[in-house]
Amino acid sequence: MAIGLQGTWNISVAAKNAAWPQRFIVAGSTNGQDGTYAGTTGAADVLVTGDQWGVTIQNNPTGPVTWRESRARLANFRVESGFFRVDIQSDDGGGAADEDFDDLVLTLSKPLSDSEWIVYGTARSYRGHCRFNPCFPYPWVVIDTRRQLERLLRYREVRPILERVYGADVERLVEAERFTPLVLSRGGGPKGGVTVRGATTVETKAQGRSKKETLVVGDVAELRAARNPVFAADLTVAEASLLNRLRLFHPCEVEPIAQALLRFVEYDRTDSELGGGAYEGFGNRETLGLTATDEQGNYVFSFQRSLAQLIGESTDDAPAGSDPAVEARPDLIIQFVDDPDGVAVHETAPYYNIPNVRRINLCIPAASLVPKPCRGDRVLQYLGDIPIVNNPGSTLHPDGTITNTPASESGPAIERGAWNGVLDIIGCFEGAVTPVKHYVIWVRAGSGGWNPLSVTASGLRQQGTGVWVSESYGATPTALSIGTVPAYRNIELETGWSLEVQHRKARVNLASLLTPGLARKVEDVHFIIRGYDDTGAYVPNTYDTIKLRVDAQPATGDIASIVVPGGGDPGDCGLLTLPTDTTPLQVRLRALDPDGFLADWSLSAVKGSNHPVGLTDTATASPPSGAYPGATVDTRYYGTSERPTADVDGYVTLTLAPPSSGWLEGGTFCAFSVELNVRDRTTNGKGTPGSRKVWDEVLGFSSAPPPSP
Repeated sequence: MAIGLQGTWNISVAAKNAAWPQRFIVAGSTNGQDGTYAGTTGAADVLVTGDQWGVTIQNNPTGPVTWRESRARLANFRVESGFFRVDIQSDDGGGAADEDFDDLVLTLSKPLSDSEWIVYGTARSYRGHCRFNPCFPYPWVVIDTRRQLERLLRYREVRPILERVYGADVERLVEAERFTPLVLSRGGGPKGGVTVRGATTVETKAQGRSKKETLVVGDVAELRAARNPVFAADLTVAEASLLNRLRLFHPCEVEPIAQALLRFVEYDRTDSELGGGAYEGFGNRETLGLTATDEQGNYVFSFQRSLAQLIGESTDDAPAGSDPAVEARPDLIIQFVDDPDGVAVHETAPYYNIPNVRRINLCIPAASLVPKPCRGDRVLQYLGDIPIVNNPGSTLHPDGTITNTPASESGPAIERGAWNGVLDIIGCFEGAVTPVKHYVIWVRAGSGGWNPLSVTASGLRQQGTGVWVSESYGATPTALSIGTVPAYRNIELETGWSLEVQHRKARVNLASLLTPGLARKVEDVHFIIRGYDDTGAYVPNTYDTIKLRVDAQPATGDIASIVVPGGGDPGDCGLLTLPTDTTPLQVRLRALDPDGFLADWSLSAVKGSNHPVGLTDTATASPPSGAYPGATVDTRYYGTSERPTADVDGYVTLTLAPPSSGWLEGGTFCAFSVELNVRDRTTNGKGTPGSRKVWDEVLGFSSAPPPSP
């Protein structure tokens, strides 16, 4: 694959240790340097400039094969004599004994500048019982996932720490629609990195001839430590020691991530964060660009900041009493993405006030990693993020429902749920005795016939410029032993595809596969996959099949009435006159899913300007709600119709007690909104639906007039 770069770099041939001819190709330059260059020592340097460009190394092996792409990786990041340098090492595939990655070695050089930043490092995934991100540097302790936060809240010693920094209702962060990393500070500042300031001269080499150019690049100073007063509430020594013991007691397994697409974002802290509050993630953001990791997870990315931006950073994004020289440096967030413009698969916490040269080793939870590792003896291995092979934490049941427990390696927690939404079907042909060139996916909905799937499959593939573009890999009419049918290319055999798409066999909208005209959009959908070689013949042991219970019909609900006991229904936009401020109310409602895939329902109320009202179901002495009881009781939950007091239409009547302070709290009138919410027990393998409001009853509450004298 190409090594993507940004800005200006000088390319020189550092070494050649190969019998076969070597060369490198530059693409995407803005200074006219696109082209092919000889991979021989002593060749002239090439000075390349571009917003986004790439270098690809090729070799010409003996025999009928002509020039082909070599394996390439980044190595030896270093600062020398006013330059930042990194090598591109390559292997030409000359055999297992020759995998030394020294066949052609290029050195990339960039003069240091006080207006340019270089970020580099290694991206890894981590798994295990990790309680924190294992890569985030001192002084930060970062909680990456909902699962980590849930586990930490179970420790009675840890909960007070999190509540002190994030508030007593810290559990709200577990339920948030989008999880934001939690950041705790141990005080002090980061160590390492290089900052550039002042004035110094260095020498560079112009392409095609020996020439000295004088460049003002700044004094080079290693950044040992710079106090970063981001949080007023740093961890105490005892708290930091406690969290460190947890880190040591729950070690992580890490491994490099090849061909991950990284997006770099400059972050401006919120007023609350600048005032010493915890990291919120809601500050202004500026996308700086993208790069990709090599086959060992290494990456390098560079970007520039103008004088105006640096001044703005030191004045507008600086805590009170901080050092302007430190605060002028940008705060950086790095995102793992599937699409350059898409939502991040995973986002780091901020790296505050980074110097001009900074190593940042990244870690992403393995649960967010795609593709998943190939293993087992079947083709289909994951549905979304949920494993269906070799994982005791998940089960695809014979009826097509799915259970995925917190013990699973990845995917959302769900029990006996149905499928809905857009599903990624992930599989591997790597164990096939003959290379699989094409594959066909057959689909059958309900009792209908089998039809080949023909939805478009596409993903990001890196070009020679280092830019990633969307490319289709099917379905295309293909002549196979079974006839001409829509088939997909097996891109496992091709280079340059993004990590996310490498093993994705198809992405399908499950609702679109259901039989047209169904009274309810609920049906069993079956899939069969078969692999074929380059002659069109079926490859043995590349057959697999799955059955999914698809529920594209959402649960429903409504509130029929809210009345004072013994009183009449006030109707739409009605007025309830309360005999006393503590008079209970009767609510007739229903929350239903005739297919049994309701997760839960709940009733809540607000009054006036969005003030929550505590409701109590007098029959249970708890908030009015209902929930799936678990598979040990039943594999389906239909809602209020399961209650013994339900009528034939599924309605139940609940008696609701007011808050202890009364409905009106001594007042005479207020508007109330009573909301019925439901949540479906379905998944697309990556998440589960949130709570959804299905009814909102608005009415006025008035106190009864005093009796006449």
